[in-house]
Amino acid sequence: MQMKKHNPIIGWGIPLLTMLILMASCHDGTLYHSYQPVNSTGWEQDDTLLYICPQAWHASSCQLEIGIRHKDSYKYRDIWLTINTDTIHLYLADSIGNWKGNGIGDIRQWSATINLEMLKQDSIRELRITHIMQDNPLKGIEHVGIRIKEIP
Repeated sequence: MQMKKHNPIIGWGIPLLTMLILMASCHDGTLYHSYQPVNSTGWEQDDTLLYICPQAWHASSCQLEIGIRHKDSYKYRDIWLTINTDTIHLYLADSIGNWKGNGIGDIRQWSATINLEMLKQDSIRELRITHIMQDNPLKGIEHVGIRIKEIP
């Protein structure tokens, strides 16, 4: 009786192909994703959070998502920020005070896609974020993050 030889390419081909397909389908188009910590004593108005993207991107082919991690003790339901030259107003809680973000313990994370006029003008590589709330320092904000994703 003659033994058949096992072809290693066929033996590994199906699992390898399956793994490649799964890896390709998991790509969510993220070009850049980073969170910056805020000083534990509070976020001063002149403390600028700087994000330097590894490549230039443009709003016509990408979207910008901003994320805020805050404590339950944050005393406002909203936050006003400047991103480069644009001002944005974000609501972290609904009108009756329920936090919109998810979390465990006393930390909540909330994120939303935002549209900025300045992003429609040129390619962007650097984003500078500051708060323009009356409190200085602003207490209760832990981290501010951005995610830049390709639009499918």
